[in-house]
Amino acid sequence: MAKFELVLLMVFIAVASARPQIQQEAPKPYDFQYKVENPPTNTFFGQNESGDITGRVVGSYFTLLPDGRLQTVEYFVDGESGFVPRITYQPFGRPV
Repeated sequence: MAKFELVLLMVFIAVASARPQIQQEAPKPYDFQYKVENPPTNTFFGQNESGDITGRVVGSYFTLLPDGRLQTVEYFVDGESGFVPRITYQPFGRPV
């Protein structure tokens, strides 16, 4: 049985080393935003986000909650940090 396991391990190593290597492309800068506002249905939400050539992403999104507060999430993603949010709530007054 040990001989079979050794052969299986050698086959696995050969297959893993023969697979094509994935080339990472440099991040491309981008910027987007959207907003939805429909007063008759009390719908209000949106997002904006931008990314730069280093891979850093910064953005925020917001939504009107059923209790009348506006929830805003500001975030960034940078290297090993992963997604780092800051969440705030405030009373909502419709923009004029």
